[in-house]
Amino acid sequence: MGLWEAVLRRLQGSGGGTEDAAPDSSGYRAVWSPSNDTDAMGLILNETDAGKFEASGRHDAEEVLGPLIRSSDTVLDLGCGIGRVTRYVAPLCREVWAVDISPRMLELARSRLAGLANVRFALSNEASLPEPPTASVDFAYSLLTLQHVEREHAFALMREVRRVLRPGGVAHFTFPNLLSDEYLHAFLHYVESGEANSNPARARFYTPEEIHRVVPAAGFEIVDFEVEVEIRVTCRAAD
Repeated sequence: MGLWEAVLRRLQGSGGGTEDAAPDSSGYRAVWSPSNDTDAMGLILNETDAGKFEASGRHDAEEVLGPLIRSSDTVLDLGCGIGRVTRYVAPLCREVWAVDISPRMLELARSRLAGLANVRFALSNEASLPEPPTASVDFAYSLLTLQHVEREHAFALMREVRRVLRPGGVAHFTFPNLLSDEYLHAFLHYVESGEANSNPARARFYTPEEIHRVVPAAGFEIVDFEVEVEIRVTCRAAD
């Protein structure tokens, strides 16, 4: 399987059932309703091998996010799923909020992370964060999540992250890079297959120039910017 095919498979999340908790007019919640941990792994990362799934979470927590986290920090994981990354972030900080739009994902996460006393769980809406409180978070991250909601919702969620961050707080976001071959192929597939109109969880693609514009507009100062297959941006809550 080529790299772009793997990217596309990861983006094609689908699931069964609906949830009654909190309104979700977008349809996102129904897509992210796995029956068990294995189904959740497939939806989140297109990977049902538990060892590989856990290794990816450990890598993202320790290698990508670890240098940005202090032991005294309150951390926000936006789009936590079943705790792929949360599990390995928790030992690095004082407290971590595991936030997701899917009650079913949170249910599975609670079970998987039951031994971690410093993890708090919260249900988000399509474009808002009822929890955690305003100005209560030191570091926030969202990996492989904002791409799965409409651009307007992604922007609103970034503003919500800005709201819950303390002054000077730091955030780290990832976005699919439309200018990469892999995501351009995925974009063309959506167009040609008609999936752009049928899959609420499809990826929304961005260019580096767009991220340079929308992240500051959401209230952040960009401090680090990496452009590869995905765009990674580390930013600080602006004054």
